[in-house]
Amino acid sequence: MAVAIRAKARSRRARGPAEGPRGGGQPRGASWASRDRAAAAGLLAPNLIVYTVFIVIPVLLALGLSFTSWNLVGAPQWVGLANYRAMVNDPAVPQAIETTMIFLVFGVVPTVILGLLLAMLVNVQFRFIGVVRTLYFVPAVVSFAASAILWQWIYRPGQGLLDFALKKVGIDGPAWLSNTHTALIALDIIAIWLSLPTAILLYLAALQRIPQHVIEAAMLDGAGPLTRLRKIIWPGVRNMTILVVIVAIIAFTNSSFDLVNILTQGGPVDATSTLIYYIYYTAFNNIQLGYAATLSVLQLALFAAILGLLALARGLAR
Repeated sequence: MAVAIRAKARSRRARGPAEGPRGGGQPRGASWASRDRAAAAGLLAPNLIVYTVFIVIPVLLALGLSFTSWNLVGAPQWVGLANYRAMVNDPAVPQAIETTMIFLVFGVVPTVILGLLLAMLVNVQFRFIGVVRTLYFVPAVVSFAASAILWQWIYRPGQGLLDFALKKVGIDGPAWLSNTHTALIALDIIAIWLSLPTAILLYLAALQRIPQHVIEAAMLDGAGPLTRLRKIIWPGVRNMTILVVIVAIIAFTNSSFDLVNILTQGGPVDATSTLIYYIYYTAFNNIQLGYAATLSVLQLALFAAILGLLALARGLAR
């Protein structure tokens, strides 16, 4: 019996720990790796299916539709590159692109700066900090429609809350949503208010990864607020800033349709007609779905170019 036990032990040592209980079986490490791959595939499959059905397939359909003329009556008619030639000669397209870029620049930049400053402000510990952080996040759970109605009342000429506050200091406010000089700025303010909570949340997560003892040591060494921001805080949140910018661009692109559609309908005099709203107007007011698909391809290309520039900037910053 003892001889048999010792022989079995020597055989097990000879096989080594990587093999299973049987000599011809699969190595234990390879078995766990295959299980991990199967689990990862199972977890990713629902998201990939949803992404394919609602993102990839519609993009491919829009690309195909951009080569056709379709007014919802009958089948689409193949027109080749006619829609793209019409887009190049359409004077409304450059104006819509310019309006979109202005809306993004004057919305995303303040969102990033204010998001970081407010995140630093709430990155402290006191008794009711949880309540304060919750109040900061309230605009994120308010729908675009409800926010638009609220700000429409705030911007109401002569009767709104903003004009009431300005009258207290002797200033007569303009017709915020009906003036070509202020309409886009007014929409940007609303979009910033809606996007700030997400920026604050992302920056707060990055700030809380910075060791507190490093900041305390810098304060003991005499580093001022600007020095701590430049030498400690900014390097800790630099990578998160790229994500904040991407999320803000997506949020402002979406809000540029909802807010414009509810509050200004592209006016006054097309001053707030962004590219995404012009796509909607072309498709459902002019009933030109093929040309609208062409404009959608243009918007996708612009968005891809912006993401490419952000990726390049991130690579240069490292």
